[in-house]
Amino acid sequence: MNIPRPEHPRPQFTRPQWLNLNGAWTFTFDPGKSGVARGLSMSQGFERQITVPFCPESVLSGVGHTDFIEAMWYHRTIDIPSDWRDRRILLHFGGVDYESELYVDGVSAGLHFGGSASFEVDISAHVSVGASHDIVLRIFDQTRNANQPGGKQCPDFASRGCHYTRTTGIWQTVWLEAVDVHGLRDVHIVADLDGARFIVAPRFHAQQYGLRWRATLVGQEPVTAAAADGATLVIPVRDPRLWRPDDPHLYEMTFEVLDSDGHSLDLVSSYAGLRKVHVESNRIFLNNEPLYQRLVLDQGFYPDGIWTAPSDAALKGDIELSMRAGFNGARLHQKVFEERFHHWADRLGYLTWGESSSWGCGPHSAQGARNFLSEWREIVERDRNHPSIIAWTPWNETWGLGDDP
Repeated sequence: MNIPRPEHPRPQFTRPQWLNLNGAWTFTFDPGKSGVARGLSMSQGFERQITVPFCPESVLSGVGHTDFIEAMWYHRTIDIPSDWRDRRILLHFGGVDYESELYVDGVSAGLHFGGSASFEVDISAHVSVGASHDIVLRIFDQTRNANQPGGKQCPDFASRGCHYTRTTGIWQTVWLEAVDVHGLRDVHIVADLDGARFIVAPRFHAQQYGLRWRATLVGQEPVTAAAADGATLVIPVRDPRLWRPDDPHLYEMTFEVLDSDGHSLDLVSSYAGLRKVHVESNRIFLNNEPLYQRLVLDQGFYPDGIWTAPSDAALKGDIELSMRAGFNGARLHQKVFEERFHHWADRLGYLTWGESSSWGCGPHSAQGARNFLSEWREIVERDRNHPSIIAWTPWNETWGLGDDP
């Protein structure tokens, strides 16, 4: 079967046991927003087909419906591999715009708010290894309510000015992953260039006395500590080689959780760049040297996929095209880009400013402010380890905000 966007969606945090769920799903629109009352969460398949991870407004989805979509439902069946027994089963969504609720065999398993932040749902309690299950995703998206970030999605029917076709529902890769019960949730990697070291801090899905975790810079001796949230490890770097645009060197890393006998329970592959960014006298410095930025403003829209690149090669190609035109980076404008884009920026030495899709979300209401803040935290935590990101832009063009606290 030909799976669209088959590559691993999170190359900075990979495990060997994962399944890509892109491809054919079924769906239905819910214009009356009555799907819950009509029992659509129990569905075993809807009447229309859509190609995930492309949104229903896009050509690549096979739907191409560009009018407003406030509610819709997705369905597909999943098969849990028999060798995933005694593992935590995580269902990952790279991006779903905007509110989403996951049902497994009709039972609600998780709820998420935020169209640009990746999230996961632990479905271990709802599935059995070696069995098939129905998963249904409920979508609710109000582009025009001024309380949810939407970026350049147009609040009018037709595109105009710098507002373009909307994105609703799933727009990034969906995937399953098997993780040890005490496996790593994430690792924060801090590059300390002046100290010639990396400082890494973990979070775990669960903690248990006696377990340890290990960080290894490939080619060097590992370092270990107790497997507890925030149990920081320091990794010295011999003969440090810096990450910079003309030499984007990356250090390959592995992170492991070990039992009391030293057996590996969880193994994650990652990478990092040793670089420093600081501001001095209103100038930005990279690796303690003044940095001249020649940045393009990248909208991240595609004529066929809208918010979703048609292929991984297209993401890489955008960067290469910009570099051939003489730019050394981009401000990623009013959109949170796919993790694969940041991966290629890391590999190619392309500087970026990470930005939210804040347009459409006014902070004047408590709901709008909370929606923005909770999503922005998830965005920064997802992407903060990428050496190519040298600045963050939470708000853009803020003159309309006035003095509202």
